[in-house]
Amino acid sequence: MKSNKNLLLFTVLLAVFVVPSSISGTAIALPFVAQELGNDPIALQWVVNAFNLFFASFTLIWGSLADRFGARKCLLSGVFVYVLGSLLSVVAQDLFTLDIARAIAGIGGASVFASGASLLIQNFEEKQRAKAFAFFGTTAGLGITFGPTISGLLIDIFATVSVINMPVSYRAIFAFHFLVLIFVLLLASSIPKDKIHQKTSFDFVGASLFVVLLFSFMSFISNMAHLNTEFIMSIVIFVASLSLFVWQQKSHHSKGKNPLLDLEVLKNKAFFGFTLVTVIAGFSFVVLLTYFPSFLQVVFSLSASASGLFMLALTTPMLFCPLLASKMLNAGWDSKKLALLMSFLMSVGLILLALVLYFVHNDLQIILTLLLLFIVGIGMGLHAGAIDNLALSSIDSNRAGLAAGVLNSCRLGSEAVGVALYGALMLIFITISATTTGLDAEYISIIASANIVKFEGDISLALSIYLKSFCVSISILGAFCLILCVAIRRLLRNSRG
Repeated sequence: MKSNKNLLLFTVLLAVFVVPSSISGTAIALPFVAQELGNDPIALQWVVNAFNLFFASFTLIWGSLADRFGARKCLLSGVFVYVLGSLLSVVAQDLFTLDIARAIAGIGGASVFASGASLLIQNFEEKQRAKAFAFFGTTAGLGITFGPTISGLLIDIFATVSVINMPVSYRAIFAFHFLVLIFVLLLASSIPKDKIHQKTSFDFVGASLFVVLLFSFMSFISNMAHLNTEFIMSIVIFVASLSLFVWQQKSHHSKGKNPLLDLEVLKNKAFFGFTLVTVIAGFSFVVLLTYFPSFLQVVFSLSASASGLFMLALTTPMLFCPLLASKMLNAGWDSKKLALLMSFLMSVGLILLALVLYFVHNDLQIILTLLLLFIVGIGMGLHAGAIDNLALSSIDSNRAGLAAGVLNSCRLGSEAVGVALYGALMLIFITISATTTGLDAEYISIIASANIVKFEGDISLALSIYLKSFCVSISILGAFCLILCVAIRRLLRNSRG
């Protein structure tokens, strides 16, 4: 019996490892994707945005479906969808197809986290469950930590390999995900059959509106550099869907039905304050996790594998800081001060990183860059270990489920939006800088896609534009995070307890 549970845990954790490693590892591939599939900066952004968007949108949906139809069915269905998305990513011959493939993978990835957690709750007793969830969190941390490193090594190993006249290169990353998840499907017999199907109601209308409003908002952000028809349509659709969503959720709440998101919990100042910490994490750590590997390859001229190793400075704290946060709280640390500390580390670390990259140009730059990445990583690690507990502990226990939905939606939504906003800011500032120097749209696309090797002009000029745009973009994100720090301080100071 124990061996069966161990095999179940191994199966779930294997699937869990792939999702964060996919998020953190795909970023390594972007310059190589641009070299092969084209330099369209918006389409290239959606290689990352599509996965993040649909992962954020479908986590709540899969969670509810798991309650209705069974966690086993939903997990295996999600893994199968992820397998299809990974396979399509391998064979994609253009950016549009790759974007669709990453969206499909994101839908499957959402099931892994939502249904995997449900399986652990159903199949492990209280003491075993705590240990199982500790492994769950640690595995997710390992995926984030080593995703860039594994991806970089795969790209370098298969850089010169071709199959059926198709370069392997970055496709090795998606092939790796495909093979691991196929193995998960082969272990399906280790997952106990679903026993209880709860006929709980699900807000399908609210879920649909949530997907539309998040997609339209990210489309609006992505098209900020081009005041075109898509930009205007995105604003109109976003405002309309947001208004309908808020009205529909309030209507559900007033009628005593279960809304997709119980926005009423945001009236709790402590909960709202702790939740905003997840937004800072999305706009700082996740942005660096996604796009700093490209920066390292362009500005520092590092290989894919070297970039992955460099990123360990950012991701390694995820392995020990969650436990450190728990020990700090148990030792009597003030929870509000801890929340401000982690927020401050991520926000100020991001701003200082921009200053170091732009103004320091000697050997000290590398050392300071590694140090600041580590500081931002510590802030994220402390957040990962404490913020869910702090936020949900500030809410009445009978509303903890709905509050968890709001918390995770804010977390995942801010990650998706933060990454999209960075991409839009980069394109805006690259366009401004390149236009003033007389470069045309083609060269703007090459610089924005971090595909500098194809720049047929003054390479130093292209690097200067890229570096300046990167530093300004993350400075703006850092300044926004600092504003959120002030808001968090006020909310927590005025909260009870």
